[in-house]
Amino acid sequence: MKKQLAPIVLSFFTAACSQAPNYSQTVLEFQKLKNEGSVELALSLFADKPSLYFEPLGTIAGLNEVRDILEYDRAPDTQLRFEECEANAQEVSCRVIESNDWLRLVDIESITYDENRFAFTSDGRIKSIASTLSVESEQLLGAAMSQFDAWARVSQPSEYAELFSDEGAFVYNHKNAEKVLALLRQWRTE
Repeated sequence: MKKQLAPIVLSFFTAACSQAPNYSQTVLEFQKLKNEGSVELALSLFADKPSLYFEPLGTIAGLNEVRDILEYDRAPDTQLRFEECEANAQEVSCRVIESNDWLRLVDIESITYDENRFAFTSDGRIKSIASTLSVESEQLLGAAMSQFDAWARVSQPSEYAELFSDEGAFVYNHKNAEKVLALLRQWRTE
């Protein structure tokens, strides 16, 4: 009887292991889809109630909010490059290099997230992403954006104000990304 059960137990174990989520593959698929601007396909990799945490900006939670971020990043053709990825139980950590059109408009070739942690649900969907901007990138962005903000507040106050909600929070969506790009291009020509 034991000899007869061994193949059944072995085949069950093999099937269970082969169906385990491949978190590293999901991260690479996310990178590919995000770089292609395939918002809905990238969104399909997320759990129903995902969250994104960006140091120093804060947390964005919810599927619609994640969609808005993906749409925002699509306008300036944001490209991500994941490096030094390490996977463990239900998490993948990578160093991330980001480049896009608006960074280039402020003379920054790319920014670096020293740590980018993907956490997953038991079925292999992305539950959260926590990103920490490098100190150098934070300083570069801060300097560039303070100059742009000062110009936009004075030169284009109504257009600048439209980028924010009534509560004063920046609104992430495709339309706003296009507005930011237009303002940055105008700033660069003046």
